[in-house]
Amino acid sequence: MRATVEVEVKLAGSAAELSAAFDDLGGPRPTRERLLTVYYDTPEGHLRRRGFAIRIRSGSGFRELTLKRDEGDGLTRGEWTSRLPLATREDETPRALRLPPDAPVNDLGIADAGALRPTFLTDIERTKKEVRTGDARVEVSLDTGRISAGEREARIAELELELLSGRVGDMLAGARALLEKRRLRIGTRSKAAQGTDLLLGTSPPAVRATRVKLSPADSIDGALAKVVRAASIHVTGNLAPVLETGDPEGIHQLRVSLRRLRSALRFLKPHLGSRAAALNREARRALKRLGPARDLDVFVLETLPPVIEANPRVSALLRLREAAEGRREAALASARKLIRGRRFNRFVLDLLRVAHGGGLVVWDADGPLPKTAKRRLNGRYRSLMKAGSGFDRLTEPERHRVRIALKKLRYACDYSRTLFPGPAVDPYLRRLSALQDDLGRLNDASVARLISQELAAADPLAAAGASRVGDWYGRWAREAEPGLIESWRAFAATEPFW
Repeated sequence: MRATVEVEVKLAGSAAELSAAFDDLGGPRPTRERLLTVYYDTPEGHLRRRGFAIRIRSGSGFRELTLKRDEGDGLTRGEWTSRLPLATREDETPRALRLPPDAPVNDLGIADAGALRPTFLTDIERTKKEVRTGDARVEVSLDTGRISAGEREARIAELELELLSGRVGDMLAGARALLEKRRLRIGTRSKAAQGTDLLLGTSPPAVRATRVKLSPADSIDGALAKVVRAASIHVTGNLAPVLETGDPEGIHQLRVSLRRLRSALRFLKPHLGSRAAALNREARRALKRLGPARDLDVFVLETLPPVIEANPRVSALLRLREAAEGRREAALASARKLIRGRRFNRFVLDLLRVAHGGGLVVWDADGPLPKTAKRRLNGRYRSLMKAGSGFDRLTEPERHRVRIALKKLRYACDYSRTLFPGPAVDPYLRRLSALQDDLGRLNDASVARLISQELAAADPLAAAGASRVGDWYGRWAREAEPGLIESWRAFAATEPFW
């Protein structure tokens, strides 16, 4: 009977590439076994809604009961396991489940194990061995097989590296070496998560950012570790939604996660070294590649529909939409190619290494956080106010620069708000958020006009539609101008909370 924290990284790819990567790791002769696993939950899904999974796994000469809790960072899971007696199938009933005494049963949301029912099963052929990567001792498992949920079935092929002892960073370095040689990508979803989606006929949802709570007692190094860990959770959580369904919200949240990461790295730039600079460059590259997909999602789903609804008989608008949808599909394909690519996956592994091992802060790592944050917030604030000087007379490109400066301040405030508690925080952030929303809508209108012009240049039959879009959002911008100026003045008149 044991309670542990499981630390593992999954790699996905073709069966041939996974097998070759397994061989690349060397080590002793592997063992092979067949694993049959049944997962349980209540009909209402109490466990999955709380991030838990309960399973009974059977292999050669053993049966075991395991409770897992996903920690949400794509790398660690709480795990509580107890051996079960070898028994006949009649004994495998939900009432027979007996969790270890130290398992967090009060968090499961069920009072009686008898409420659990089988939900889905996995049938896996596992080939495994123990290897060394740096100073880490790692169990490597090559899993192939299937997940079954009623009439639905899906194939499984993945390589798992589980840390047995040593440093997480050394295990991740071993995974990175495989990415250098093989066409693989990071797998971010557990078998339980895949099985649940198969059972329900759902897709992985987009993941929003978690709020980072910094303490005045945190060092600069400790604060950045919290921020980067949150960023890694945000990044990895939105890879599957983009790859599997092309979820527009997944694209959006992935871009938000990268912007938040870059904002944090720039915020503490004077304290950071070359590793942080490399992460920042790769995040910037990814943002640039993902930008067209996000812009076209907004154009097709948000900015174009009201124009078409107001002009239902204008065929050129329908032609414009058709052209936009074709370009949108191409942009999504480019985004997926990025996420599957070797370079991006190396970046994600590097991000995970930093999230679990630090190493970014090279100067004054133990320095006082509130003093540093206040100094950097003042710098962000001055940059914004300088960019926004004479706001009512600024051109569209100049207001775009205001929006970028505002966004940098907004992320810095989100990270720093708990360092300066008081009644001034919430009003300030509300006005900051309102102004950001207003400037964001103005930017969407500008992007809509630009995309329309580009589409019309490639398809003259869409030109009249592009003209309608330009006129529509030109009028919208003029009508929104007084409210935008008032939003800026309200924000500028608000005293910063720090």
